[in-house]
Amino acid sequence: MITLNWKEKIRTELFNITIPGGYADKVPHREDILDCSLGTNPFGTSPRVKQKLKNLEIEIAKYPDVHYTELRNALSDYWGIEKDSIFFGYGSMGCFEKVNKFAIKNGAKVLGISPQYTRYISDVIVMGGIYESVLLKAENNFKIDIGEIINSMTSEHALFYLDNPHNPTGQLVTLKEVEEIVEEAKRKGVLVLIDEAYGDFVDKKQSAINLNADNLIVLRSFSKGFGLASMRVGYAVIRNRELRELYKKVDLPFPITATGEALAVAALRHQEFLEKSRKQIAAIKGRIIQELKKMFQIPETHPQTPIMLVGGEGDTYHYFLKRGVLTVPGSAFKPLDNSYVRLRVPKNEEELLRRLF
Repeated sequence: MITLNWKEKIRTELFNITIPGGYADKVPHREDILDCSLGTNPFGTSPRVKQKLKNLEIEIAKYPDVHYTELRNALSDYWGIEKDSIFFGYGSMGCFEKVNKFAIKNGAKVLGISPQYTRYISDVIVMGGIYESVLLKAENNFKIDIGEIINSMTSEHALFYLDNPHNPTGQLVTLKEVEEIVEEAKRKGVLVLIDEAYGDFVDKKQSAINLNADNLIVLRSFSKGFGLASMRVGYAVIRNRELRELYKKVDLPFPITATGEALAVAALRHQEFLEKSRKQIAAIKGRIIQELKKMFQIPETHPQTPIMLVGGEGDTYHYFLKRGVLTVPGSAFKPLDNSYVRLRVPKNEEELLRRLF
């Protein structure tokens, strides 16, 4: 009797693919640790959201509204955009996974920058794409060079991906600079995907959602600035009607929960919490940088984003860890190594600095 091998019936190339990055499943949890790792809002979420959750009545046996009408209307009003341009996913990751489904075919070239959010790179590779990147230079303080991006982009690229604010440095590419990239990409027939997962930490006037370009898709998440990480609510804004139809074809119904929708609406209506968070983060981050730069390199970063890259001599990751400070190791962001860490600012700087110095 012949025994068939199930491996021969699936994409066998996946067995040989090495997935870069991945640190969330490796985070050690100890009571004595000051957690400055995952990039959430250090001040949690709005008290109005907590109150909404406390009083929320959801019919658990029912599916969510398949159109997510309440959240769609709230986002449409917030951004001043068409309701039909808004699509949902489990965080910005759930959205870029769907974009990659229709935008990347086997052998397609995708341009990004290095280092950047590694899980996007992983998804490109799994889809059979070829990831290429513009290397950020330590001698240039890891500042993103728009001219170099434009010069590196060719008509052979199917897509250009940028996380903005940038992960892991926390720096911001301005809207004017993003517009330059989008215009050049249009001339070369390249789709642009801007992942603004950290976008709520900066002024909404800097969002690429404000651009009306038919080769542009913008992603956002309620996980970071609004502090709803456990709800996994993300959304994509797509102006081009043909791209919308492609997204619909790879989408599946009910990507977020009814609870997630209700809390996202409540968060969106409490902008004061977000504004206060930005100011507090800027003050704390400024004081941390002032002290850390005496010993470490602090690459280009925006004052209001809660993440930043910190570089030193030797194993910076274990230097922090031995002092009870958990960060994300630089090795999670290729081609960096553990002489760098990504630090998320805590609620106040005193405990952090006391442990480090």
